Amino acid sequence: MFLIELKIEVNFLENNTVLLHKSHRKDFQKTKYFPGTIGNPFDLILRKFNQINEIHPIVFFLLMIFLSGIISIFRADRWIILMAAVLLDWLIIWSLPKLLISFGPLFSQIFLLFILRSVFIWMPYPINLILEIIGTLLVFIGFVVEPSSIKVTKYNYSSKKINFPTKIKFLQIGDIHLEKHGRRETRLISEIAKLKPQFILFTGDFLNLSFNQNKESIGQVISLINEINEIAPTYFVNGSPAVDLKESLKEIEAFTNAIYIKNDIFPLKIDGSEINLIGIQCSHIPSNDYAQLKKIRTHPELFNILMYHSPDLIFELDPDSNIDLMVSGHTHGGQVRIPFFGAVISASLYGRKLQYGLYKLESTILSITRGIGLEGMGAPRVRFLCKPEIIEWTLLSG
Repeated sequence: MFLIELKIEVNFLENNTVLLHKSHRKDFQKTKYFPGTIGNPFDLILRKFNQINEIHPIVFFLLMIFLSGIISIFRADRWIILMAAVLLDWLIIWSLPKLLISFGPLFSQIFLLFILRSVFIWMPYPINLILEIIGTLLVFIGFVVEPSSIKVTKYNYSSKKINFPTKIKFLQIGDIHLEKHGRRETRLISEIAKLKPQFILFTGDFLNLSFNQNKESIGQVISLINEINEIAPTYFVNGSPAVDLKESLKEIEAFTNAIYIKNDIFPLKIDGSEINLIGIQCSHIPSNDYAQLKKIRTHPELFNILMYHSPDLIFELDPDSNIDLMVSGHTHGGQVRIPFFGAVISASLYGRKLQYGLYKLESTILSITRGIGLEGMGAPRVRFLCKPEIIEWTLLSG
């Protein structure tokens, strides 16, 4: 179907890695709000914006007609064009749950698109009409096509710590953000099965912010993780505290066969090579969470993989950490990206410096996945130039 596509890219570390420097590190001791926590400004905006969805449908429809008239100063041609564009947005977003693509609120998404469209309505005719038509095409791509797609990115990592001729293949997945089981989750299972990994690492954010207390959604994500674990042994860490609530994590841990690594080290032996999985719980306060890592004794002669939800911990690492590969998510790659610019915003303490892809700080490679799911509450369920992603890692001797 046109709604689902799979792309595979093979990448080599030396050609795709952004170099970081320890001097980039910031001190957040005086920082009051942290991304991914309840009560930070972004969290409050999402929750306030979500209140738009409490408006009665008839009142909201009349409000859109009235606001379209005000924006166009009740000029019939511009008013009709803008209102027609709003109705097309309405139709597309209304259809998303029916197509099992996303299950977000209706009115907040329509209203945000209305604000964006209003900017162009005062362009001369027919430029304004053309731009609104292009806008509808972009809405279709961003809300229907891209969120339904899954891209597989492949990385090869050669290390002397991997014994020849061992080849270790595993998957990195992040930010499922399940609302309800839909097309994306079905496709995720299918593609994981095709890739046949030896194990799977999930870096947190099981549920969508709008559904993280929904019993049905919690049950569905438990079933999903169990399906993934049946394909290959699965290991996970927690996501953002605002998303992966303690209560839901307890249920996930209790009713899945996947292994929750909490401020601990988990050794794996695969075909004669031994690697360590290190899972650190994420509070989004880098210095606090690094203190937990310091308590864990890593072995410099073994290949050490650090699982931590946010990429921000990378700047806390030092050579004594002995981390070869750090796998993270959280940023979603920004979800909306602009050509030659990148992510519009990135939910990192370091802003757009950490978006997605590969980074290197001294001897540690950081891999940030774009994740699978979408932001919640009143946020638009959109991805643009930022498709959901599965990362396949192959560790080689070298």
